[in-house]
Amino acid sequence: MSQSSAYIAAISNWDGLEYVAAGVHTTKDGTEGCYNDYCPGFVIANGSNLLPGQALAPLSNYGGEMRYITIRIKKDEKTGDWSLYREDEGGTIGGMTLLGWWPQSLFKSLSDRANVIQWTGEVNYQYNETGPSMGSGHFSDEHEGKAAGFFDVCGFDSSGLKYIYAYRPIPLVDKSYCYDISPWYDPDFNYPAVITHHFFYGGPSGCSR
Repeated sequence: MSQSSAYIAAISNWDGLEYVAAGVHTTKDGTEGCYNDYCPGFVIANGSNLLPGQALAPLSNYGGEMRYITIRIKKDEKTGDWSLYREDEGGTIGGMTLLGWWPQSLFKSLSDRANVIQWTGEVNYQYNETGPSMGSGHFSDEHEGKAAGFFDVCGFDSSGLKYIYAYRPIPLVDKSYCYDISPWYDPDFNYPAVITHHFFYGGPSGCSR
């Protein structure tokens, strides 16, 4: 794999040795990353209209129509499996669709609960190359309609209730001169006009290590 770009939602334990992740992953040279049903262990739901690994279409247009999908990872309290759901805004699927699940038997610490939730954009490339774009290819300060973002970001407890964040999530950026992240917009704290918890991220291609 020479270059790849992804946005991912992940849950894990504290040591990072066990985790499940879902999102969108692309590679410049068309090789496969292990973010879909080619990975061993993921079970595809019977009759699912959507499959991990499918291309998203239609896409958002810079400065034009925006397209949104909802990804949810949820622990089944009866089976202990971690289930993956997806919904497309304005689509014909109707409600959250179960795509599949990671069986409880795959995990040790995650068989109980997740301690960490992450929402990330990432790129990978070799040392002799320049990096691909992240998100829409534009920096986070261009905001909605131009920069990529995560919206209505939240966690749920075992009863299905949304978390009330006691602390803001911690932003981590390792190459801020190439790719960046916006402030965490939070209706519960300093942004009363904000409707949902969200942030923007991304940057153009051409970054070098």
